[in-house]
Amino acid sequence: EPEPEPEPEPEPEVERFYKGTTMSFANYLIDFGLVYRESGEQTNPYKSIKAHGANIVRLQLDRVAFSPINGVTIDWQQWERVVEDAKCAKAEGLDIMLTLKPDYDKYTSTSAQHNNIPEDWKSLDENSLGGELYKWVYDSLLALHNEGIDPKIVAVGNEVNIGFMLNGQHDGARTARLLNYGHNAVRDYARDCGVEVLSAIHIANPSKIGYVDTYKQNGCANYDIIALSWYPGTNIGHTMGSYANFEALGKDMLKRHGKRIMILETAHSFTTGTINGKWMGDWCDNSYNYPDWNDSTNAQNYTPAKQRAWLKALAEDVKAGGGIGLITWGTESLPDLLEGKAQGHGLGVYTYPAAWGYGSTWENNSYWDFTNNNNLHEGIDWMLDVE
Repeated sequence: EPEPEPEPEPEPEVERFYKGTTMSFANYLIDFGLVYRESGEQTNPYKSIKAHGANIVRLQLDRVAFSPINGVTIDWQQWERVVEDAKCAKAEGLDIMLTLKPDYDKYTSTSAQHNNIPEDWKSLDENSLGGELYKWVYDSLLALHNEGIDPKIVAVGNEVNIGFMLNGQHDGARTARLLNYGHNAVRDYARDCGVEVLSAIHIANPSKIGYVDTYKQNGCANYDIIALSWYPGTNIGHTMGSYANFEALGKDMLKRHGKRIMILETAHSFTTGTINGKWMGDWCDNSYNYPDWNDSTNAQNYTPAKQRAWLKALAEDVKAGGGIGLITWGTESLPDLLEGKAQGHGLGVYTYPAAWGYGSTWENNSYWDFTNNNNLHEGIDWMLDVE
């Protein structure tokens, strides 16, 4: 009898590639009357993104929430809203990426100061400050766990290379020491609650990836993922620095640091926002809004199909370098044209306080088409295109 064929070697398990969007604005705007649609019918945006390939959403919890303005609380990053949003995601089988932001963002003027130490922590020395950070991170994650919510990815701080709990000029060594307290809290939460969680460090701009070396040299390496913001073009101006692409960057981070990369923030416009030559996007001219990343006059470059293709190519580039995911920023955002609840100024609600005024912030990069009655468009389907 012939020898039985040997059992084939098991295929190595392919790590999940995370695909998703922020969802912090959705329920906040729905509460003001916004309607998301798909094929003309009202839709639950969480159901829509899941059906079109998403497996994760990004939420943000701030320790110091935005100040109320004109009698309205901007709550999309506050505890109760984050719990609500997380439960909506969980109900659709979506994982959660959570940014825990202890810093104080002083969004009260156009000269906004970002990433400052909260007022009630300003008098603390560095060790005490780190201790308070550890406690806030741990307690926040434990409280979410007790609500039945366990994020798959947690980042302590937002774009920390710009600054982290600043008490003056940015000091990379100090940032590294403070981040360690937060990263240790994430590890301890995972151990104590018996859950698996990936810890991330969030860097704005691939050309600033050298901060990873700075932090490592100062003892900060107790995390898993290097999460990047990527906004190329003339408005924000991120570049790849010395790297040809994300494949090269990702492979280098794996080789030198043993860390995988992901894109945690990016966007590509699906429209220049005009109907018959009339601008239909930023209903309030002073609100923070970029029409696109390159050429606001070249409408042919900004279509749903080109948004889809751009994001697909970016995701595949990241994946080729061993990266683990891509999450877009603000792609649930829409112009509101809503009656501001108790805000006293007619149309328009605040998504941020006075630094950028009330109004829409990112609708030209959304997956829902504000020029077509807020219907979902094909740009979202990059997530179906990428395995």
